[in-house]
Formats: sequence, C-alpha cells, structure tokens
Amino acid sequence: MADKRKASMAAPNPEPKRPRVSKDDDSDSGSAVTPSERPRNNPIYGQKSAFPGLDDGGDELTYDEPDGALEYLRMVRSEASSLPTLFIAAASKKEATTSIKNTGTGSVPPGPQSSLPARFFDDEAYIAPVKGNKNMIGSSEDALPEAQTIFYDLLRHRFRLLRSTLRCTPPATAIAALDDSHPISLPRHHEAARKEWRRLILSVDPHMAQLACMDSHSVLGALGIVARELSDVVRGENAESIRRMGAWTWGILGKCREVGELATEDVGAIRDLGKRAAKICEKIGEANSQYPVDGADSEAGEDIQTGNKNSQGDTGQHVMQQAEVTGTGDSDMADATDESDDLEAAKARLQAQLQANISTNPTDDTSEGDKEYVTQQTHAMLDMILTVVGEFFGQRDLLEARQSWAI
Repeated sequence: MADKRKASMAAPNPEPKRPRVSKDDDSDSGSAVTPSERPRNNPIYGQKSAFPGLDDGGDELTYDEPDGALEYLRMVRSEASSLPTLFIAAASKKEATTSIKNTGTGSVPPGPQSSLPARFFDDEAYIAPVKGNKNMIGSSEDALPEAQTIFYDLLRHRFRLLRSTLRCTPPATAIAALDDSHPISLPRHHEAARKEWRRLILSVDPHMAQLACMDSHSVLGALGIVARELSDVVRGENAESIRRMGAWTWGILGKCREVGELATEDVGAIRDLGKRAAKICEKIGEANSQYPVDGADSEAGEDIQTGNKNSQGDTGQHVMQQAEVTGTGDSDMADATDESDDLEAAKARLQAQLQANISTNPTDDTSEGDKEYVTQQTHAMLDMILTVVGEFFGQRDLLEARQSWAI
C-alpha cells in the first residue's frame, strides 16, 4: 500500500486542456468583416442576401457599364427595385369570346391549346374544370322571360349608380338637414340604440345623405336588423311597410363595400339576408301551389258569385210579384190601407238589401287590387335582394331562388 501511494504521488500533473479557438481570434488574424459586408434580410420577404457586397450600393439605379460580377448583380438589383412587387396579367377578352363561340360554353376547348388534361390527380387532390355551376346559372338566366332579363339588367345598372353616389361626400347643407329620425351611427352592443333603429326602419324612410354618412359598422348593424325583420314585414302584407323595407335594404346594400374588402363575417351577414329572401320565395311558391288563385278555381268562384247574384235578383223579383199579387187580391177588403202600408215597407226593405249588395262589389274589387299591389311589392323586393346579393357579393347560388315571371 505504501508503494502504491508513493507511485501516485510521484505521477506528474495532467496536461492542461487545449484552449478553444474563438472566432474573434480568426477575425483578428484574417481580414476583418465590416458591418456593411454582413448579409442583411430583405424587408419585404425576409430572405437573407447571398452576396453581402451587393448591399453597399443601396437602391439607386446605376447606368454605368458593369466591370465585374458584383457590379452586374448590383445593377440588376437596382433595376428590380424600381419594378412593382406584384404583376397582374390582363385577361384576353378576344380569346374568351372565341372560345365561347366555338364551344358554346366558357370552357377551354380540348386539343393542343390546353396544357392540362380535363381531369387529373395531383398532390392527393382530384382536380377537374368547374363547368356545372356556370352553365347552370347561365341556363337559368336564359330560361327567364325577356322582360325579366331586361329588368335584372336595369337593376344592376341602377345599383352601380347607387354605389357610386353613396361613395361621394354629401353637401354640408344635406347633412345639417338630417333630423333625429335619420341617425348616421349605430353603436355596437347597445340594446337601446338597436331598438330605436328597428323602430325607425319600420316607420321612417331612409335618406341618401344619411346612408352616405354611415360607417361600415353601422351599415352592417342595420343590415342585421333588416334581415331579422324581413319575414315579419312580408307576413304583415302591408304595402307601405314592404316598400319602406325594400328602400332600406336597397340603400344599405348599396353602402356596403366591395366583396373583396369585406371580412368573412360581413359576407356571411349579407348571405344570411339573401338566404332569408330565398326562404320567403320558397314559402310563397308553396302557398301558391296549395291555394291557386288563377285558373279553374277562380272561374268557379266567379260562377258561384254570379249564381248568388242571380238568385238574389230572382228572389227579389219573386217577392215583388208576390207582394203585387197580394196587394191586388186584397184591394176589395176593408183593411186595404193597412196592408198597402205593410207592402210599401216590404218593398223598401227589399230595395235596401239589393242596394247594399250592389254597393259591396266595388269594395271587393278594391281589396283585390290592394292584395295584388302587395304581391307585386313583395316580389320586387325579394327579386332585388336575391339579384344584388348574388351578382355583387358572390352568392350566385341564391340566384336560382328567383321565381320566373312566366309562372
């Protein structure tokens, strides 16, 4: 044991660790890297430059002849900095028109001009050209009567004019003329303000200056109120209320921004309005199919009314004849004077009944005219909502809910 202790004590000290070579020593020994030669990140894309020396010249254009590779790259970079970040190619209208004339549809004709097959599987996705929706919408548009197609074209033109008008700043005098019944703001999460707006939408017509001064949040809030009250207004069958609701809907949709500038929730609110209008159209169609107004049933109703009128007239004539016969038979009796008084009273009552039946006929015609006017106002408002929401806000599937005027 003593020998082992002596041997361990006599062993030399271990060698010290090798010092770590630092990058600072290498930089000192070699050429120093200046801050201008360090690569910088692109401020737009975040990409690090592969050639640090290109960042010395800045973004100014150089028109001298390039002496070296770096000078050439710097000149190319300076030219690229003057170009826009994103290029958009204009669509060729001539080629699209030729394709439609040759094939009858908007699809690309098969052949050497098409670089991709009709259908293919790539990156775990089956890709095929979209033809069904466009053709279906086009065929439904072609199936409409000519007068209805002209109406939709005029409606689109008027809506574009309304949009451009509401984007302009109204005159100061028009803004100052707005009263308390024409507010221009609807605060969020304010129940009292929403109740007041609901009352105004149902009772007061909108004003162009009022709509032009409204901000986007107020417009979308008013749009939600209109969507919730649409069914109740149509169910009320009041022509004035339906006309006023159509005016508010027309103005609010015209004040909405372009579909590309709206958030997903905003587009969803506009689509909800279109879906409610489509649902109402469906309900009206079902009611008309169950209770037809025109055709054989209406003719049968007219026959029944005519028969009732004829029977009433015959009954009146029969009573008159009986009264005359009774008066002739009793003329020789002693109490002829009393019976003649009763006869005159019966004649007066009968004439009053006949006059009442005649006077009720214009009232019935007036009520039928009011119902027809309410129906026209309802269909015009629903067609306007479906056309604007479908054509200008990308919800083209809702266009199929429009009813044809030929039905």
